[in-house]
Amino acid sequence: MAKFTHQISKILLATIFLFAISGCVTINLDGSSSAGTDEAILETPEKVATAAPTTNPPGLSEETILNGRYLSPMLQAPIQLENGKFAGVVEGAELTAQIQAGVQFGDLNTDGIDDAAFLLAENTGGSGTFVSLMVVYSKADHFQQAAGITIDDRPVIDALSIENGVVKMSGLIHGPNDAMVDPKTRIHAEWTLLGDRLVKTRLSSAFADGAEHVIFIESPMEGEEVSGSFTLSGTMPIGPFENTLALVITDPLTGQLVHEGFMVDAADMGAPATFNNVIQVPVVPAGTELLVSLLEISMADGTPIAIDSVSIVAR
Repeated sequence: MAKFTHQISKILLATIFLFAISGCVTINLDGSSSAGTDEAILETPEKVATAAPTTNPPGLSEETILNGRYLSPMLQAPIQLENGKFAGVVEGAELTAQIQAGVQFGDLNTDGIDDAAFLLAENTGGSGTFVSLMVVYSKADHFQQAAGITIDDRPVIDALSIENGVVKMSGLIHGPNDAMVDPKTRIHAEWTLLGDRLVKTRLSSAFADGAEHVIFIESPMEGEEVSGSFTLSGTMPIGPFENTLALVITDPLTGQLVHEGFMVDAADMGAPATFNNVIQVPVVPAGTELLVSLLEISMADGTPIAIDSVSIVAR
């Protein structure tokens, strides 16, 4: 029973880590920002100045991004950048922030308007420089910032792009046993904009020994319509600890519907694994799009080290 409780705690922690509801800041081209009804989930909405949204927003430019106002991922307070930089006192703390080179543009919500993704490095005076993924996207008649997602303290990011409607990133971050001056854990990650939430939908990790932890969902297919139940099948080159993954099913508009353990089959610990399990469809209105995700959880710190996801439609 103790082992089971410990395992479920790990799963719940990973679930919270992946699907925390995003706060938002409205981005206007004059460098101001506003917090309206959709931004009620901000921790400190009263600190974001109000301003009228633009009418028929033009596409974002690098100059717009470099001189925008954003919610600091570290301090959860708005900061105004100038030429991609900020330096000042925020919430009583000295903060420096800088957009790293390589702002990326592409449509993340299929509305025909280019959105933007970039990396913001922040430091509050210590040795750590925390890098976060930032996304600004079009919504109705304005641009809006999704909550920044912290990647790591001093990661080495090789590539950032927007491809086929998702944000992709690869690089080196710190694993549980990596020295702070030498990140050795290689990751490939993808985030999808679901409503106003930026959700990590794919992740693979290779630790210093070079072995890659990755999940491949083979069925159902992306966008497949399902009713009652469906078979979730696929493979893993390296099986998870105790042959257990976390299964999370989410309605992007209302939040999590399912979070539970998911068993895979492997001949031995660390051997290749397969899965072919029947999953019940949550009770939702017909036509509801659901995100089905499998997560491999690190036993060292409870965070995901591998994720794969597929969208299905309930009927």
